[in-house]
Amino acid sequence: MVIPGPVEAVLFDLDDTLVDHRGAAERGLRAWLSGLGLADDPAGLEQHVDRWFALEARHYERSQRGEITHTEQRRVRIRAFLPGWDLADDTLADDTFAGFLDYYRSAWRAFADAAEAIRAARAAGLAVGILTNGEQGIQESKLRRTGLAELGVPVFASSELPASKPDRRSYHAACASLGVEPSRCAMVGDSLTNDVYGAERAGLHAVWLDRHGWHDPARHGNVRTRVRRLVDLDWTPTRSRRI
Repeated sequence: MVIPGPVEAVLFDLDDTLVDHRGAAERGLRAWLSGLGLADDPAGLEQHVDRWFALEARHYERSQRGEITHTEQRRVRIRAFLPGWDLADDTLADDTFAGFLDYYRSAWRAFADAAEAIRAARAAGLAVGILTNGEQGIQESKLRRTGLAELGVPVFASSELPASKPDRRSYHAACASLGVEPSRCAMVGDSLTNDVYGAERAGLHAVWLDRHGWHDPARHGNVRTRVRRLVDLDWTPTRSRRI
């Protein structure tokens, strides 16, 4: 897929774009639930999994909007997920959530095409960065654990930015750090809200990474640039314009 341009830089999303967050969370969750004795009934297990991710989506977004802190969203989630447990004490709630985190972190993996995509963008002469919602330290630790940190790509996490995606200030701050105008930068990610629509409103070129083939014209409209794999990204127009 040829990227519309010309562009001088690219911002990659992190979770579910470069690193398999959903897969790690699901593997970690199932292992954690098994240890709690909540995985014996297959139907019940699937209900637990669905409820966990529904709570994550709801309360993580609240933290990104600044309604609650990152730590508070974890406490709200674990209390809602285990309503029969006495987790009123913050330390106990944090310790219980940490049980899941241990399994989740051990399951972190980079997608097979992540490093190759970063190297290809750099080979095309582009400045490369990672723009992600989340805590700076946590997101950087994912890169170290998965080996992507060795590529030396700067990470722009929402905890250190004026706002989180899809607020245009997040994209503009990342572009400024890379020394490029938004109109000369591409945003690549799995979220239509954060990595496509928000990026386009901020003046960037947007590429939707649709790994699972979820595109539905009736629901998603005409997404101008869509790829199934990061290795499908083609920066050739940028190279030809620079020769």
